[in-house]
Amino acid sequence: MSGGWAILPAALFPPSAWFDVARKSDTLVCQHEHYVKQSLRNRIALVQSQGPCFVTVPVHRRGAASRGLHDILFTDKVHPGVLLKPLRTNCGSAPFFEHYLEDVERWSRDHLQPGSSWLEAALASTALACTWLGQDHPKLTSSYLTGEPGKDWRQKKLWRSASTAPYPQVFEDRLGFVGGRSILDVVFHLGPEAASLPSRHGDTPT
Repeated sequence: MSGGWAILPAALFPPSAWFDVARKSDTLVCQHEHYVKQSLRNRIALVQSQGPCFVTVPVHRRGAASRGLHDILFTDKVHPGVLLKPLRTNCGSAPFFEHYLEDVERWSRDHLQPGSSWLEAALASTALACTWLGQDHPKLTSSYLTGEPGKDWRQKKLWRSASTAPYPQVFEDRLGFVGGRSILDVVFHLGPEAASLPSRHGDTPT
């Protein structure tokens, strides 16, 4: 691949920084890695009145011996309300919440069902967010690829420093700005202006 390439993990409504990387040329979304637990892949980062929080959508493997992404399914505890309820509680007062809610409800009904494919849900979530942001979704890998440090965003540790420029948030008066949140938090607060929000990656090369 050419000099602008990067590899992103598939994820459920990942942080805004994911979409910043996705805009770069030759970026691919990996669909051939092993599933990584306790990561942005199924933890949707939001803000509640007490501080940062995560909505975790529980998954299991189709076969006990497999950790491939295509074999990861949602458990019988999954339903649309797993995401919609905390969104209404924590983001309902955001200025653009109602504008995007119908899209999120439709995605939730289509994908947050017991036994449904986690990978299909993840790719549908980032495709939906790309339409909100007016950008193309990256192509998918056709096989497992190795990457250079800093350009291989499948690494869990890289997301610890990935954030965005500050933007107004519902609980900012008591918490200050909380960075690194899901693209949902960004579009609910900024609406169409979310597309121009710059990301910050700390010392991580991009």
